[in-house]
Amino acid sequence: MRSSKRGSALVASGMVGALALSACGGGGGGGGGEGGEAAQGGRVVYGESTDFPENLFPNIAAGNAVSTANILRGILPGTHVILPDFSVVYDENLLAEEPTLSTDGGTQVNTYVIRDEAVWSDGTPITADDFEFTWRSSRSGDPADGGCASVLSTNGYEQIASVEGSGENNKTVTVTYETPYSDWQGLFSGNFGGGLLPAHLMDNPDPVALCDTLTAGWPIGEGIVGDISGGPWQLLADNIDAGAQTVVLTPNPEWWGEGPNLDQLIVQNIGNDPTTAVQGLQSGELGVIYPQPQLDLVDQVEGLAPTVESDITFGLSFEHLDFNTLDPHLGDINVRRAFTMALDREEIVAQTVGQFSSEAEVLQNRIYFNNQPQYQDTAPEEYKQQNTDMARQLLEQSGYTAGPDGIYTHPQRGPLNIQIDTTANNPLRQQTIEVMIPQLREAGINATFNANPDIFAGADKPTSLEAGGFQAALFAWVGAPLRSPTQSIYSTPQGDNVQQNYSRQGTPEIDALFQQFVSQPDPDAQTELGNQIDAALWEQVATVPLYQKPTFIAYQSAIEGVEDNSTQAGPLWNSETWTAAQ
Repeated sequence: MRSSKRGSALVASGMVGALALSACGGGGGGGGGEGGEAAQGGRVVYGESTDFPENLFPNIAAGNAVSTANILRGILPGTHVILPDFSVVYDENLLAEEPTLSTDGGTQVNTYVIRDEAVWSDGTPITADDFEFTWRSSRSGDPADGGCASVLSTNGYEQIASVEGSGENNKTVTVTYETPYSDWQGLFSGNFGGGLLPAHLMDNPDPVALCDTLTAGWPIGEGIVGDISGGPWQLLADNIDAGAQTVVLTPNPEWWGEGPNLDQLIVQNIGNDPTTAVQGLQSGELGVIYPQPQLDLVDQVEGLAPTVESDITFGLSFEHLDFNTLDPHLGDINVRRAFTMALDREEIVAQTVGQFSSEAEVLQNRIYFNNQPQYQDTAPEEYKQQNTDMARQLLEQSGYTAGPDGIYTHPQRGPLNIQIDTTANNPLRQQTIEVMIPQLREAGINATFNANPDIFAGADKPTSLEAGGFQAALFAWVGAPLRSPTQSIYSTPQGDNVQQNYSRQGTPEIDALFQQFVSQPDPDAQTELGNQIDAALWEQVATVPLYQKPTFIAYQSAIEGVEDNSTQAGPLWNSETWTAAQ
């Protein structure tokens, strides 16, 4: 799963310098209606509301960002794609036929056939070598096993025994598993993670040197290794302006599929300021935006109709709290339970996402979402309503006493001060925490708001999630229909390789349930296991789900082909099909 990142501000008066481009334009005729050819040329400016990427390599913490994923969506090829209706289909651009699954003799084997014409942008064929390297680079986080501690997630890849190529030009890929992996469609797939990596540019037989390469990633100032692409779009290093927080995607000259129809897709960071977004749409400087919805923003954008179209959808991402269990206070389960009982999550929803959607509701599950058929309300009754008295009793059981100001203190740990970190320039998250603060104070917990610009940075930044330099953190996981990737969020950390388990909490019971969950081929049995896992997570209460996040997309009516995909696939999932009519 992928974490939602912070936004950063752009001067509301417009774009920067030479990149102050129109949202649409160029030649090619009309918008390409039914039965006609798509309009060619022009450019679209996509206003990125999350933070400008620090690193473009998706398999490390520094690159684990929505903004990075949006850029890479049309660059790194993958075997499967997620459609807006949450269905998963194989990518016909990369694969010549639907992948096969065999479980003969109890051994899971997947076979992929790569299209003959599939090549990287430097002309190198995409082959089984790229599958094998992608697996090997993500199979382990343990250096003693030839792995790399910087790898964000080994889900599924660690269960693979071998990846072998065969056939003419090494275009047939056979993946054999040591133990079955139920959500195998999520591996080697860009919509679920990083997609395929270019072996010819990155591989190294020395695992230590390879780990160094993976850890360094692709710093934004240097661009993607070799300017490589295996999709419809390409990002040249010369088209990255980190100062202006802008990247310009251009068509991959070696792309063998249809599109792109545009000459340029410009990704411009605009932050999460409603004024910037609305003015950009109104002036035509922005073609498409996908901000975190806020009441004023939604109302103002709807007022731009019919020139601007917009839509709100509930997707597969959710807002939640993570507690750092290495913190002296929050390492005590009574404190985590008290904190959670002190919250009125119904009120939090009402004062935030409930302001612009009557469908918003409290989420009581971390594995499944309110609009998925597998969803069950697994929350214990004591967490469903605010229970200040019980929260105080739990704190007192752990040796806390209330001071004259009503705030509890501990003889060894000191005052119960909890800083809640979140992304910068995000009014909705700030509002969420501001609603929490008085609720927590009623229970004797002194909570404070902190906009942390390094929250999603790598371990070299002391206050980042990966470094563990926080107490509590509010952010979102952006998910997909396949739920096995949640394993990396909740499994017990192994040494320095915490993967995505920023709370650093885990139990043998949860680990064992996940082992069954990710290898269970029967959907009904997997659903039962998933809900058992969430019930066990409630016992640890190292994370607290708040609400399923709505997505909000708005775009100029002159741009055709834009369609929300409220999963990890994101708003640019089909950008190669977009047209910009004059």
